[in-house]
Amino acid sequence: MKFLINAFCIILAFVSVVTSSSGDRSSEFKICAIRCFQNNCNKNPTPLPLYLRITLWSCEDNCKYHCQREITQLSIKQGSKIHQYYGKWPFKRILGIQEPASVIFSLLNGYFHYVSWKKIDLKVDRMNPSHLWLKIYVVIGVWVWSWSAIFHTRDFIFTERMDYHSASILVIYLLFIPTVYLVKGRGKRAAKNVFRILSAAYLYHVFYLQFIAFSYRYNMIVNASIGLCANIIWMVISYKLYRKNVKKFYVPVLLMLYTDVAFSLEALDFPPLLDMFDAHSLWHAATIPVTYWWYEWLINVFSSTFETSIYNKAF
Repeated sequence: MKFLINAFCIILAFVSVVTSSSGDRSSEFKICAIRCFQNNCNKNPTPLPLYLRITLWSCEDNCKYHCQREITQLSIKQGSKIHQYYGKWPFKRILGIQEPASVIFSLLNGYFHYVSWKKIDLKVDRMNPSHLWLKIYVVIGVWVWSWSAIFHTRDFIFTERMDYHSASILVIYLLFIPTVYLVKGRGKRAAKNVFRILSAAYLYHVFYLQFIAFSYRYNMIVNASIGLCANIIWMVISYKLYRKNVKKFYVPVLLMLYTDVAFSLEALDFPPLLDMFDAHSLWHAATIPVTYWWYEWLINVFSSTFETSIYNKAF
């Protein structure tokens, strides 16, 4: 029986996963994980602290985490290369949270969406169509960043899928708002057609990822393409507002340029500073001021450009 258990552990350790990396493929990590599993998880498993059980850590997960940390600390002392494990850098967890910095920054992004709800009530007339649009944006924003925080707390297939699918909703909605704004003069049918087309595109995107092939590259290309289309349309709107002498017409363009520069952090992909701050977490940090200033412009400038009578006819 012991032989079968050991054999099973070895098989588990050597099975390649979709997001395998150089760290989890190394013999040093595999041997460490097997030994830890045999010593702590076999016959009399060492009970995990409550905070690890709450965040759904298993004994095997805990072994892998400690092996990653031991090997990483040794690599730092020796000045050798730091490896990724299962597609992620070896972060130092806090209270069971895998990526503390990304969680904190995600929650801060969500917070600035949340507090904008009250600002909309105070500054945007309820008869103004943008009142509803912006409130929907708040709900989507809180939903998206909540799932981002959950995913970075514990990376499971379900939390990953929810993070990706939620982010796509936000990207598409940021295309929906300016598109409908531009077709306002064509009536309800045009607005409804925009909604139907974008909804169908989103549903197909989710269907493809879930049931045909979950491709990180495909997901990135789709979201980047939609984001590019949205950027172009927001630029058109900025130009139209400039022609109407609207103050701060340039804000969307500046925020888009800032976001594009900040997104370049993702390309750096360096080992986490202080065991917490990698390029991805800093990208989340960089979007916090964007969220704040974007709402300031949407509420104080964009909403004031609506000709209510025209939009009420369109909707």
